[in-house]
Amino acid sequence: MSYFTESMLQNYAQDFQKSQYARTNILRESASAQRTIFLSHSHKDKILVIGLINYLATLGITIYVDWNDTEMPRITNRTTATKIKEKIRDNSFFLILATENAMVSRWVPWEIGVADQMKTNERMAIIPVVHSNDTEFKGNEYLRLYRCIRIYSVNQIKIFEAASDYQYSDVIDWLRS
Repeated sequence: MSYFTESMLQNYAQDFQKSQYARTNILRESASAQRTIFLSHSHKDKILVIGLINYLATLGITIYVDWNDTEMPRITNRTTATKIKEKIRDNSFFLILATENAMVSRWVPWEIGVADQMKTNERMAIIPVVHSNDTEFKGNEYLRLYRCIRIYSVNQIKIFEAASDYQYSDVIDWLRS
């Protein structure tokens, strides 16, 4: 098992840009999804987010990303914060794309705090992203409060209990809970 890497997500982003099927599938699946997922991330990691969207789409998982929402204000303001709180509340799950950029973002820690108040720990998880040659994730200490999603095999991701290597379940099963 391993962590997601920046280069892996960048490759999936390139594949996504080439694949009309993936874009169409994401839109169709989003409309019929029973469980919805809010993704907290740094906008500086847009290419990694696109890669994650594409990777998860291959597993039949769709996620909400604020910059894909036409109802979000173009310039961040108080309305943006209110709408983000609503989206965190309305989505079934909350995931954090834990990159270096996310750790220094002003919005990501705020979104985590909002979600921590609205969701149970069973509905929150981090997706650590490391540099291609790293084997350890060195995120902020408070992220160890939440379950962690890691790659188990090419087409399978697992969720692990907070701050441990104890495997909780397959992510697809977790999302069905």
